Amino acid sequence: MSQPPADDTGRRRRRLGELLVTAGAVGAAEVEDAVDRAAPGERLGATLRRLGLVTEPDLADALATQLRLPRIDLEQEEVDLGAVALLPEGLAERYDVLPLAFDGDTLSVAMTDPSDVDALDGIRLASGARTVRPVVATAAPLASARRRAYRATTTRELVRQLDPGRTAVASRQPSPEPSVAAASTPIGQLVEALIADALTARASDIHLEPDRDGVRVRLRVDGQLRETARIPEQRAAPLRSRLKLLAQLDIAERRLPQDGRALVRVGSREQDLRVSAMPTLHGETIVLRLLPRHADLMGLGELGFSPSDHDRLAAVLARPQGLVLLTGPTGSGKTTTAYASLEAVDPHRRNVLTLEDPVEVEWPGVNQTQVDPDIGLSFAHGLRHVLRQDPDVLLVGEVRDRETAALTVEAASTGHLVLATLHTNDAPSAVARMADLGADRFLLASALQLVVAQRLVQCVCEGCAEPDPAAVDQLPRLPGDALAGATPRRGRGCERCDGLGVYGRTAVAETLPVTPQLRQQLQSGVDELRVAHTSLDAGWRPLRADAVDRAISGQITVAEAERATPEPPVPWLADPPA
Repeated sequence: MSQPPADDTGRRRRRLGELLVTAGAVGAAEVEDAVDRAAPGERLGATLRRLGLVTEPDLADALATQLRLPRIDLEQEEVDLGAVALLPEGLAERYDVLPLAFDGDTLSVAMTDPSDVDALDGIRLASGARTVRPVVATAAPLASARRRAYRATTTRELVRQLDPGRTAVASRQPSPEPSVAAASTPIGQLVEALIADALTARASDIHLEPDRDGVRVRLRVDGQLRETARIPEQRAAPLRSRLKLLAQLDIAERRLPQDGRALVRVGSREQDLRVSAMPTLHGETIVLRLLPRHADLMGLGELGFSPSDHDRLAAVLARPQGLVLLTGPTGSGKTTTAYASLEAVDPHRRNVLTLEDPVEVEWPGVNQTQVDPDIGLSFAHGLRHVLRQDPDVLLVGEVRDRETAALTVEAASTGHLVLATLHTNDAPSAVARMADLGADRFLLASALQLVVAQRLVQCVCEGCAEPDPAAVDQLPRLPGDALAGATPRRGRGCERCDGLGVYGRTAVAETLPVTPQLRQQLQSGVDELRVAHTSLDAGWRPLRADAVDRAISGQITVAEAERATPEPPVPWLADPPA
């Protein structure tokens, strides 16, 4: 058997399989089996990965040791976009590499397989570098960093083309055509690129935030903000002006907050935007909310509610009258649940009216009213008049004051089905909050049918999910054999989830039905703890319980269940039997 080649110091280079066996990552027999099962031309590392015998980090560590190369963490590494621009994106994907830095005539690149001589030669020829210096990285973080870097490179090139001496708009009046944002000018291409990146990343918001060094661009994906680019301040001014014009805002006003809406076209897709401009210490912050279209709305069965919570809500929505409260903090998905509930009541056969601030989704067939306190059209003012419109179903965007609370309860007591949102921590506190706001206790006890509290939680990525048996010890003590079949999971990070281990969100919820006992308490005056105790005896399960169920089944991590849900107001777990 031939000996492994020596390195430039004359020492024998240890074989990859030998290194993996020494590190305890794989057995010697498994290495021999992988050699026998390798496809023609397939490297040992690729075979071991394909057979699931080694993990990406173990293989990367072994390669770095074998080739005596640095092993880097791309989550912490700063990437030089000038170096990225030297290598076309198609070749970077073909060779599975990412340029990191260009120093003199040497290009440093991150690779999963630095022993691939053909890839190194191709990179050298394509980039014009005299020397290519590889470092070792794992596949999922490399793919994620590469996508971010090439998106940022495209944005930077579009920014570079902007003329900082003048804005790219010639009129104070926005064009009625949505395609204006996708015009062939650099500013139009930049707007299109930013929105296209956000749509590709499944972002809900785009943040343009000024600081001392310029303007950073961040996307909110699955509830978390990620920085994607930076724009010099003098080149960001034309972008801000274009966005404000599209939203019909005053580009000359920079001292006061402004809000507006815009419709843009990205490729063949039209996208609604809600645009908010806010003065800050270093200039105006612009936030774009990417609004869903009516066709994109979820149905009641797509929200992710447990079967029992779904059935409770569906049963109440089938009734001709009563009050349903949807509660939770900002960003918990209340509006999505409200729209799904309206779809369930069949707005084509019933007169559905909404009072919203703002109107998130334009819905054909539903009569939507935008609340505007500046002209005196508050929720309370709208409620006083909306009942003259002969509604069957009414959505009150937010109960925030005494008059709105009283009118909402009165509307639900006079033959209308009313859905209303408010901000409380959980369902029991929502009942107490309505009473504290001044709603008539006797009417509230009669009208209130159900309270739904919810949170949005990040799901484990199905592309890289793996068992997490150690998490069983982090779960709360549950009675009986509830943990016997627990299969907690976590995501190790892959290309699908940008190396984060989580992909998409679902709702965890608690539904609190109004029982006869609770109605009696409401009439005499209650507080949050009494509501919780009474409801717990009637079968209410708090948010934390639903989240723990999802963690037990592996849909979310145990850490996410604890992070996203509040501690229940009353003890909800019995000690397991001795």
